[in-house]
Amino acid sequence: MSTADRSFENDFTSDLLIQALACSPAPTALYSGENIIIRFANRGMLELWGKDASVIGKPLMEALPELEGQPFLGLLQQVWHSGETYSVSEAPAKLIKNGKETLDYFDYEYRALLDENQKTWCILNTALNVTSRREFLQQIREKEEREQALNEEMAATLEELTFTNEELSHSIQQLAQSREYVRAIIEQAPVGIAMLKGPDHIIEIANPAILEIWGRTEQEVIDQPHEEVRPELRGQPVNGWLREVYETGIPKINNEFVVKLHHHGGLREAIVNSIYQPIFSGDGEISGVLIILEEITRQVLERRKHENDQQMLALAIHAGELATFYYQPGTNLFSGNTLLKNWFGLSSTENLDLSVALEVIVTEDRERVAGAILQSLRADSDGHYFVEYKIQNKTDHQIRLLQARGRVFYDTKGNPLSLNGTLRDITEQKKEEERKDDFMGMVSHELKTPITSLKAYLQVLQRMAIKAEHLLQQNTLEKSLKQVDNMAAMINGFLNVSRLDSGQMHIEKTAFDFQSFFSEIEDEVLSVIHTHQFIFKTSGSLQVSADREKISQVIHNLIGNAVKYSPMGTVVTVEYSATGNNRLDVRVQDQGKGIPAEDQQRIFERYYRVNDAQSTSITGFGIGLYLCKEIIELHHGRINVESSQDEGSVFSFVLPLDNETINH
Repeated sequence: MSTADRSFENDFTSDLLIQALACSPAPTALYSGENIIIRFANRGMLELWGKDASVIGKPLMEALPELEGQPFLGLLQQVWHSGETYSVSEAPAKLIKNGKETLDYFDYEYRALLDENQKTWCILNTALNVTSRREFLQQIREKEEREQALNEEMAATLEELTFTNEELSHSIQQLAQSREYVRAIIEQAPVGIAMLKGPDHIIEIANPAILEIWGRTEQEVIDQPHEEVRPELRGQPVNGWLREVYETGIPKINNEFVVKLHHHGGLREAIVNSIYQPIFSGDGEISGVLIILEEITRQVLERRKHENDQQMLALAIHAGELATFYYQPGTNLFSGNTLLKNWFGLSSTENLDLSVALEVIVTEDRERVAGAILQSLRADSDGHYFVEYKIQNKTDHQIRLLQARGRVFYDTKGNPLSLNGTLRDITEQKKEEERKDDFMGMVSHELKTPITSLKAYLQVLQRMAIKAEHLLQQNTLEKSLKQVDNMAAMINGFLNVSRLDSGQMHIEKTAFDFQSFFSEIEDEVLSVIHTHQFIFKTSGSLQVSADREKISQVIHNLIGNAVKYSPMGTVVTVEYSATGNNRLDVRVQDQGKGIPAEDQQRIFERYYRVNDAQSTSITGFGIGLYLCKEIIELHHGRINVESSQDEGSVFSFVLPLDNETINH
């Protein structure tokens, strides 16, 4: 697979890309590679081809063999290599529709989309079936020819004086009918059409479509000079084009022309395709100008937005050093960008299925990753995919730790179409965390003994101050002991992290009454914290089996966070209750500033702290909530946060009373 192919797969995985292209009303397709592989075709393009979605993923000539001998493949390959856009009007194309060969005419464009190296990574194909337009113009020419023939016949009749007045009247009637027929065709045409007569461009005909584009009514413009009834065109090139066409007889064609049009008494900017065609009389003189107008404002704006979205997505992926992947369960196709293939040691041209990618994952992680993929594709899944695993490069045998995030996309019936996502190399991040954990563990062990000794000395001094009734010393020593306790709690937190990593943190469950335990916590909090108001809500006697000390540590940590992150004097509510499914639910609610939605999913990660300028003065290393989560999960429970900006937060955890594991 070429670099351009991989870039295409990169951008094609975007949800936004797929939605923008699929919603475009214009027939649109995307191709890549020298073989011109069809990567995307919206409904309009499939109907134009007379094909269904099964052609997507096939080379163009395999999907549409009827194009053999026609110039389209050569033109596409030329655009692919040159990077230069090719567009053409009224080009013929033979297609097979409903088993029958049809010949239609199209305005189409092959636009090369270039990457940062100015290499083509895909071709955008837009097309418009102009067979009806061509036939219409042909009908006009034929009618003009018939009119000319009738005029010649009438002249011959007058010269020879051999025909009766009745025959002459009949010929005039035929001419009138012909004009009415042309007028009826124009009125019903799906594009805007107007006929201007003479050098003053008197508006003889203006169909409903062009009146809507102009923002005018028929009464305002019919039999009036075009330049006078459309003053909004002054300073714009349209009137100059009309004079030029009338004087030279050379048609003027404009694609994606920006023009200011009348709209509700003001002006609006529109994008149009326009044709200004000279009308010739029977003697070959120019008698007027035919205007054909098609407004494409919405289509062009959608296309430009799509192109901008593509560029922004590519920049974000490149800046984030992310590998992207795409898995299609229906075909087992697995594909990724250049970075992914470099990490996995795969050839840039290698066709992949999921098994090839899974082989690169280390043995101990392979089954877990496959299970995570299958789970995300299940009908009862939320469609999100997240897993961390190690891979070993097939070429240089380098081991990487990757973090994968993805999302499943579904068809209209809810069946999974694809799993799209990104991979991030977190090898160095994990090593840094391990180094930090090792350092913290070592320092914590070294500090534990002097902290214990310091506390003992302070307690001795405190007792001496009490006996001496020295109030200033008592207050100073009490504050010092609190700071020592804070330091000891921090050191114990780091030691607990070390124990978790080494598998030495154990849960020692005992049976106790949670109401009595809850009252002890209330007494401790009220005796120590005087900056906030507390409401403790009990729910009666409740027997639980848990590690009393560690559950106490979790609750104290949640209360401490509520105090740190909410204004002084606000209320902190602590409550517990037994749920109907035999579970204990504990909640701590504050009236703080809340936690942004993007941080709520990561707040329980080790060393993670919310990036908030207002919180920079609040101490902490980001391990408290991580320890809470690990302790609760060791009890087979679940911890959660609910928060809204400026409306406070609710931290809660649920413990099973029957030793069953609560699903996360």
